[in-house]
Amino acid sequence: MKRLLLFIVLTLLFTQMVHAQTRQYYSSDKLALVSPTDKSKGIKLGEDISKAIQAFGQPTSVEDYPFETLGMMGKLYDFNGNKLYVTEGKLHSYHIFNSSILVGKINGTTFKVGDTIKSTRREIKNGPPGGPYHITYKDTYTFLDFPIVKEDGYSRNQHHYYYGVVFVLHNGIKYEASAHLYFDSNKKLFYISANLAD
Repeated sequence: MKRLLLFIVLTLLFTQMVHAQTRQYYSSDKLALVSPTDKSKGIKLGEDISKAIQAFGQPTSVEDYPFETLGMMGKLYDFNGNKLYVTEGKLHSYHIFNSSILVGKINGTTFKVGDTIKSTRREIKNGPPGGPYHITYKDTYTFLDFPIVKEDGYSRNQHHYYYGVVFVLHNGIKYEASAHLYFDSNKKLFYISANLAD
């Protein structure tokens, strides 16, 4: 019995180590919210919300928002349907639903709701040398340098057909929190979110 328990514990630890090593981390600098009219203006996770107002103008609405996991009250800023969540005056997380806000690097590469996945098909030959071959095909999907998975499912109250999930690196610190990109059946990006803490 003790050996079985030890085996289970070691297996779980090994699985967690492998999972941690295969996680892809992206700098929060690459996940900034950027003005569509002036790419030099934007706000990064952890920065003062005043930068969002400089980049996107006055919000449509501002309301109190309870951060239950943090045990504190914050604010929800709505910019034309895009939701920015703020704690202690700083951008904590966001949910982007339309292209009135770009996401990416300030003064660099950005992307937006409505952009599409690139897909490639690779032919795989199976069989003995010289044939006969059984040919199968493998499709791969890319979106900038984010890893994309094909899966029909639900997550964060969103129905997606393709998705990408990456973990956030902020000021050199690896966070458990993550960024999510969800795509519809036409391979179009319809939802972007990121946060520094779940």
